[in-house]
Amino acid sequence: MERFGAVQVNHVWSWCAVNESERAVYLSVWTDHVEKVDGETTYTLQGPEWGMDESGCKTPARKDHDEKLALVLNQGYSAYGYFIEAKDRAAVPREIADIRTSFVMEMRVLKSPDGWVTGTPIRRVEVR
Repeated sequence: MERFGAVQVNHVWSWCAVNESERAVYLSVWTDHVEKVDGETTYTLQGPEWGMDESGCKTPARKDHDEKLALVLNQGYSAYGYFIEAKDRAAVPREIADIRTSFVMEMRVLKSPDGWVTGTPIRRVEVR
């Protein structure tokens, strides 16, 4: 995130970061949460139950993610996805096996009425 001048709330559990001066949000994207929708590759950025504890309350990571998504969805910030791979796709919580650091994707982000947030890549940005 430092390469982009983006700040994370917490380096251990933050799923995202923001560069306020450039009005850009950087979101982690699991490589296996992908599908084709109307011919476009679309990634799930957040499920309705993601980051919820046993009692149904939002974790600090989920609250942070919601705040960053609101910047994109409600305040016109640009969204960029950086891709991460899971050590074990079935594990809860997941652990990161690898982060692809040579590029990010500018994304179109949508939130459905049932709470799913998706991102569709629109432009690849190489990282130097």
